[in-house]
Amino acid sequence: MSLLLSSAALSLLAGVIVWIAGRRDPAESPLLTLGSLMTLLALPLLTLLPKVNLEMSALPLSDSPATSSPTIHFIALIWAGGMIFFALRILVDWGGLRQFRAESVPSKDPVIAQVLGECSSQLGLRRRVRIHVHPQTPTPFVAGLFRPVIYLPEYCHRWERDTLRMVLMHELGHVARHDLWTNLAARCACVVYWFNPLVWWLRGKLVTQCEFACDARVIAAGTNPGNYASALCDIAEASALPASAMAMAGRAPLRARIERVVCCRSKGHPFIIAAALFLTVSASLGLSVVRLSPAQSTISVPGIGNTSPSTLYSPEELSLRSNARAFPLD
Repeated sequence: MSLLLSSAALSLLAGVIVWIAGRRDPAESPLLTLGSLMTLLALPLLTLLPKVNLEMSALPLSDSPATSSPTIHFIALIWAGGMIFFALRILVDWGGLRQFRAESVPSKDPVIAQVLGECSSQLGLRRRVRIHVHPQTPTPFVAGLFRPVIYLPEYCHRWERDTLRMVLMHELGHVARHDLWTNLAARCACVVYWFNPLVWWLRGKLVTQCEFACDARVIAAGTNPGNYASALCDIAEASALPASAMAMAGRAPLRARIERVVCCRSKGHPFIIAAALFLTVSASLGLSVVRLSPAQSTISVPGIGNTSPSTLYSPEELSLRSNARAFPLD
């Protein structure tokens, strides 16, 4: 029960901090959101740390453990059932992605291979990334934790070289930033805290911020912002993509991304992000280590208490009381 309360309080604090940072700049660094989700994932381990009891006189005395044990077991059973359900959804999604890869065809276009090599060199990416063409994919996306693959639609051969470069630069940016692993960590947090809508909101916020960061990489590589915004509008397609994939025009809000690309607002100060992340981690440690307990009140009753019997009775009275018969009528 304490883990539920701690996770709820921590997610509320993280949600407020991320929301305040997002009001200043929607494309704020995803480090704060990722750090909040990772802290939530580590919260069950933090509960194993030694506890510091803090007595609070305003807290009521707790009931007997026997009366609350069935309720705790019932809540734990529901929690475990939800975790199993959402973990199975991840496995089903991975199975669908494997089938998706089996149905795709490796690209043999020399132009695509040449542009891929140029973009990888520009990003300093040493990992090998494959290009597959799938006839049913509506928008480019990248998937694969250990062997990343960029999936392109069948009509990608009709793209201009500049458009192809922007697409590959964006998807390679996800690989260079390890956003696929970031997305997996966020999904694991949603598996553990499936009942908390704030955790799901943080995950959606993290995906959006990763898309903003890759957009910024494409612009920093020398791409014209207007041309990139036009490419986003042309490629955008509202469709069902694998949840483990990162698409160029997928679940992130397209309007906010275009406004960010065109306006090119300055990002917030890194010190603010570091301070907010430190506050979130410190709060999680406090919620995990500190345990509130009701204060032990002492009731003073005349003749009763912690006073020694020798101070209340004379030696003769003590001897008489100790030798007295318990049942004098017997």
